Amino acid sequence: MRRAVVVAGFIGTASLLASCGGRPSASDQKRPTSTRQTQAAPAAPPSCPDAPKGKVLSKSLTSQATGGTERLRIYAPPGFEPAASPSVPLLVLLHGATADETQWLDVGAASAADCLIGSGEIKPMVIVAVDGGRVEGRGDGSPPAMERFVADELLPYLHKEYPSLGGRDVTSIGGISRGGGWALFIAADRPDLFSAAGGHSPSGRLTPKQEQSLAAHDSRIWLDVGDDDSLRPSTFELAESLRSIGLGVRATTWPGGHNRLYWSDHVEDYLRFYARAW
Repeated sequence: MRRAVVVAGFIGTASLLASCGGRPSASDQKRPTSTRQTQAAPAAPPSCPDAPKGKVLSKSLTSQATGGTERLRIYAPPGFEPAASPSVPLLVLLHGATADETQWLDVGAASAADCLIGSGEIKPMVIVAVDGGRVEGRGDGSPPAMERFVADELLPYLHKEYPSLGGRDVTSIGGISRGGGWALFIAADRPDLFSAAGGHSPSGRLTPKQEQSLAAHDSRIWLDVGDDDSLRPSTFELAESLRSIGLGVRATTWPGGHNRLYWSDHVEDYLRFYARAW
């Protein structure tokens, strides 16, 4: 049985800190990092052989914000109709430092969605895993390039391609490690676009103005971090900071480190959180 500690609190991000989350390799255990890595390999993704399967599409989007072509992986749930009336939930997922848009698929996001949608536990949703590695480490600009790419280019592109996507009330953003920092940062700066955000082992900080923005718009926030992750103290410091201004958040620690094994083990928990927003 997994043990978990749940604390009501909050978190955010602005000075994006380097952290792990890239593709595991044979040398991962020996390479010094800013977080302790206990196991690099992902667990087996959830599997439900009898559940209807969604489709994972490979797309690309030319971005002025990043100065290049960014790759996307789009999970379309079973029975998805791109041109139906607008109401389908959208979840945007950002990867960790040195990883790419395949990271969320590697930890099982698509197969977990198949299982949970097939069982009726969550509503069908479109999930978009986003690259952006060329600007993930850049915090310059107002707003920074990553935020401009997601908010001003990616979302308009998705709504044009898939008119059945709903609006802010059914749109969420989340990320792993540095991507978790960006997800919280973007949700704070653009609360008109996202109603919920998740930081999964997040690195970074929010400014006081960004914290107030999340509180003013009653954003739903999830934070989690492994109990053997060096980002654990900063995650719960951020949780306490946001709690102090009256914004409740689910902040959880589970056994594990800063690696794909940990995130894979909890990908279904993440999807349940985002689905509850809708």
